[in-house]
Order: sequence, then C-alpha cells, then structure tokens
Amino acid sequence: MTHLIRIAAVTFGLMFGLVLFPAPSHAQLEGFVNSVTRNVIREITRGPGHKCCPKPSNKKTGGQTSKNTRQNGDTAEATPDKERDTRVLQSLAPPSKVQVAVLKDIVPSATLGLLGSNDDLDQVGSATSKDAERDYLVKIEQLIGQFQRQQQKASSDGDVTAHGIEVSLDEAIKDAKLTVFASFKGENWSEERLKVMILSLVETQIGSLFDGTNRGKVAMSDVDAMIRKSAKAVYGRLFETSELLAANLSSAMFLQKLYQTHGSAMTSDVREGTERMLTKAASTSAQEFDPLLRRDENAFALEYRLQRIVFDCLTANMEAISSAPAGMATRQEIEQRIEEKASGACASWVAFQFRDEAGKLKSQQPMPVRTVWSATGPQDDPSMYGRGSGAL
Repeated sequence: MTHLIRIAAVTFGLMFGLVLFPAPSHAQLEGFVNSVTRNVIREITRGPGHKCCPKPSNKKTGGQTSKNTRQNGDTAEATPDKERDTRVLQSLAPPSKVQVAVLKDIVPSATLGLLGSNDDLDQVGSATSKDAERDYLVKIEQLIGQFQRQQQKASSDGDVTAHGIEVSLDEAIKDAKLTVFASFKGENWSEERLKVMILSLVETQIGSLFDGTNRGKVAMSDVDAMIRKSAKAVYGRLFETSELLAANLSSAMFLQKLYQTHGSAMTSDVREGTERMLTKAASTSAQEFDPLLRRDENAFALEYRLQRIVFDCLTANMEAISSAPAGMATRQEIEQRIEEKASGACASWVAFQFRDEAGKLKSQQPMPVRTVWSATGPQDDPSMYGRGSGAL
C-alpha cells in the first residue's frame, strides 16, 4: 500500500507541475517528464515488497548501524537510510525558483492542452488544408461578388453569371489544350486545379474591366475573353514548369546511373563536377538550335526540353562516357567525352525532336515528367496517363 502511495505521489507531482505552470515546448517538456518518469519506473521496478526505510539491526559496530541484510543472507546496499530518503524527497519536491521562472516564459503548446491547459496557442506541425487549390466554385463566388458590388453603380444589371463563368472555363481549357496536363497521371494537374489557376489570373486582371465610364457594368463576353486569355497563359506556365521538373529529374538520373555503374569507385571530384559538366553539355547542343527555339512562344519550355533530351542521351551512353580499362575514367576524361557526345550523338537526338525536313521547328506537345527521350523521340507508356488526352 505504501508503495502505491509513493508512486501516486510522484505522478501527482508531474500533473501538479503541468497544470499549475504554463506549458513548456516539446524539448523542455521531454526533459521534465523524463526526470519524473525515471522515479516512477524506479518505484515500479522495486516492486511492492521493497522497503523504503529498512529497520536498523540490533547489532551495532563502533556506534554505527550495521548493514541491512536480505532474508537470504546476502548483503544489501550500503546506502544510509537518511541519504536515500533525501533523494526520494528531492525527486518529489516542487520546481525551484529558477525552474519556475523558466516555465513561466514557455509558450503553451497543443500537447499540454490535452492535459488540462486552456490555452492552445502553439499549433506547431498542424496540417494545412489544400482544398483552396481545387475549390474553383469559391473563386467563382468571389468574382460574382466583385461584379455585384461594382454594378450597384450601374443603372441596369449586367449579364455575368456563375453558370456563364463555368461554361467559359470549360471551353477555355479545351481551346488552350490544358486537358493534356490533366491527363498526366500523378502530376496533380486536375481540372479543378486548372480552373483555380485560371480564375486566380482573372482575379488579378479584372479591375481593368471596371475602369472607365461603364459605371461597373461588365458584359459576359468581356469576362469570357479574359478567361480564355488567362487559360493560354496558364498553359505556357505549366509547359515551362513541367519541362523544368523533367530536366531536373533527368539530371538526377544521370548521377544515379553513374553511381550504379561504378559504385564505390565514384570520386568526389566527379560527383561535385557533374552538374557543371551537364550544363555545359546542354549549352553546347543548344548553340545550333537556339535561333530556332527563340521564335516559339514557349521558348523557355523548349530550352528546358532540350536540356532534358541531352541529359537522357548522356545517361543512355553512360558506359562509353565513364568507363576505362582500369575501372572508372578520370574527371577530365569524362568531361571530354560528355562534350563529344553532346556535339555528336546528343545533337542528333535534339535535331530529330525539333527540326523538320524544311529546317523549321516541329510542333511540340507537353509530355509527362517521367517520359524518357531516345534517338527516335519520347518513350512513354499508358501507365503515365490517367485518362485520355482531350477528355475533360
């Protein structure tokens, strides 16, 4: 019974400190709890048969109490009873003045809110909802609210409706060929997100429709034109973003293939110089095609695509680039071979993709990020598509 009372006292000390004082942070709480928990565990492991304060033996030697003995005759611990009691009391003692001052400066956290704290100010690590990135209906309501506030100045009502905006969005997405991005599986370009992106652009430009002498009255045809223009802008942004991500992935795949080919033979100078060598190789291949790409409205996206093709070409020729009779080639040898491949075989890959028989730029379409280029063009498969391109 006494053992249970002592454990309850230790536990009450913990609860008393948590409720009375402001809640500490996770790191500070961990140190405080661990200190008290060790005392609780020590009491539990001792068991109910343990005696906190052993009775002194009747035998005395030199005026001092003899050592305590167990029933089996083995010698017990030689710690005096007074010192043991002092340690137990210290473990149950309330925080000192310094500890109290520190605890008062700690910001309350959500962890101690479950233990009775009324304050829940620190929501560290709480998840943030991403529904706003897909809820295009809320965006439409916000636009309608702007029209309603502006058209209060007009003598007659306008013809902008939520249904009209939805119809305009669907047609704009099809006309801008944004449906191809929605078909890429695992790339998060759903039609809901595309609509939110378009409406976000419209929201930043819609103020120009209210400027002038129309007294806030705006026609649906004007809104439709702005939505279609924004859809084309979103297409350009996604095309560029997609090709940039794909180029970074191809660069990482080159380094991965280099490790897979040579393993522990990889040297730090080759690893650290890989990015510079790849960038230089892409620049070498781009010199011939730069005038051709600059004339396209998606020039930035096509420059990233060129890098992507060159990186995939170099990865496919990894053995010839990095191998040597003794194992792995030196950095200088690898860099020289990369330049030769970039101006030779890789330039042929780029030419096949970009230039037609008349020397003009071929029509370019977005491709999934996971697509790998080859000498005969992009290599993809049905697993990269969630639904048919062009179906909304």
